[in-house]
Amino acid sequence: MNQNFIELTNVTKKYGNVLALQNVNLVLSPGRIVGLLGPNGSGKTTLFKTIMRIIRQQQGMIKILGTEASYETRKNISFMPDREFLYKYMKIADAVAYYQDMFNDFSVARFNELAQLLQLDPTTEIQKLSKGNKEKVILALTLSRNVPIYLLDEPLGSLDPVIKHEMLTVIKGCVTPNNLIIVSTHLIKDLEEILDDVVFIRNGQVAVQCSRESIIQTGKSVEQYYLEVFTNV
Repeated sequence: MNQNFIELTNVTKKYGNVLALQNVNLVLSPGRIVGLLGPNGSGKTTLFKTIMRIIRQQQGMIKILGTEASYETRKNISFMPDREFLYKYMKIADAVAYYQDMFNDFSVARFNELAQLLQLDPTTEIQKLSKGNKEKVILALTLSRNVPIYLLDEPLGSLDPVIKHEMLTVIKGCVTPNNLIIVSTHLIKDLEEILDDVVFIRNGQVAVQCSRESIIQTGKSVEQYYLEVFTNV
């Protein structure tokens, strides 16, 4: 599949006088896991929200699957926000039913498969889950939709190494030639093993876009390259 899944051209977003995104140009294709990497406040979440049309840019163009981004193009995207949003009184099974009602592309069979991999019990109440297990539930829900694009905003947080490993294994196993997974984080070392491409974002601007392989060929890790770029500002 040769079609670009996401295209941003000169995208600028301001909050008052503060530039959150500055003339962002970005083209992303399917079959890849892309790391959207940058420090807190660099514009990662704003970029996701403009793609989702939760907020709108003042300038520039965003295309999703070749069509200008709109409320309608959101149906092609499954978004995992960086905050908890499930009702505490729910059981995991209730959250699954909620997603099934909300999204006609949601696969219960896929969720059950991911829940087994992540060792989640559907009868457990959300309020009784640890932070890590809540994150696992939300990840499984997000990845159980059958859509071309997945946006995962800081999915790893401050989770323990075992849970991070489980979640990274699941994310890596979900990429196909017909979808695109973008993961935002500032925790480079945790994520770099599963990435195909990286986009470094700094002060609302794309500082670097390249393949992970091209970085490895320089003899550096993604984390080393990231530190080099962001400490030599």
